[in-house]
Amino acid sequence: MIFVDIEEVGLRLSASWLASARKLKKDLAAAESAKDRARIIDENSKLWRELKADLAAVSHGKCWYCETRDHRSDNAVDHYRPKSSVKGTDHPGYWWLAFDYENFRFACTFCNSWRNGPDGTAGGKSDYFPVLAGSERAKGPDDILSEEIPLLIDPCSATDVALLWFDETGQVSANPRRVDLDNAGDEKVTTSTKYYHLDHVPLVEARRAVYAQILKLCDDADKAQRRWNASKQSSARDRYREAMNDLARSLKRTREYSAVAMCAIRSHRATSDSARIVFDFLNR
Repeated sequence: MIFVDIEEVGLRLSASWLASARKLKKDLAAAESAKDRARIIDENSKLWRELKADLAAVSHGKCWYCETRDHRSDNAVDHYRPKSSVKGTDHPGYWWLAFDYENFRFACTFCNSWRNGPDGTAGGKSDYFPVLAGSERAKGPDDILSEEIPLLIDPCSATDVALLWFDETGQVSANPRRVDLDNAGDEKVTTSTKYYHLDHVPLVEARRAVYAQILKLCDDADKAQRRWNASKQSSARDRYREAMNDLARSLKRTREYSAVAMCAIRSHRATSDSARIVFDFLNR
């Protein structure tokens, strides 16, 4: 998962789309019953579907939750806070956010829908939205959302995204450098792994492959640097430069599982000069 700036989506919206969303929000507020609200939401679902391409564009076509780019998947516009109901509770859903683009997330099928995988794992966000025990859940438009403590990591929150860590096995865990700064950090990572299905075996294997590729690129660059230092030949210098370019390209945010690649670089700065140099360059 990488940080996705929801303001980039806002900049893409047309005046007509925003006007339609404002009208529907007023209609929802004026609805006389939950049944009427449900009808308004169901009849106007095309409004959020119209933004699918814009949501995909700001994440380079990758799912906001897992960074998978699957052109065969029927990717969806997910409502981070469920619009119609919250599974496992009697909550009516965050209906007042149904047409609020700041509540939209671009999600792949495995992250968005509950599935039992043949690998023995199960997960998918569906209409689940757990909050920390004791946290006050918003139940209407007059409530303050910031008083909730969601247990699902939000890709639009930089501090949330920083909680995730990936190792050489492809598994997800809590970032040891960040989790102590969030009292619910460990629980957020565990809960998000379950409901975003981040432990789905094919996904874990894909992350493992990216991590291994980064280590190989670091090793290639380190060897090329040593040959250049030893020979001082221009051909060795050019090979080193190209190896470093390959490594830098592999860390671009446009790549699948770029967060995994950054974890690999962070973990190997102490033992790899190329990892240290590239990390310093990307963070200068």
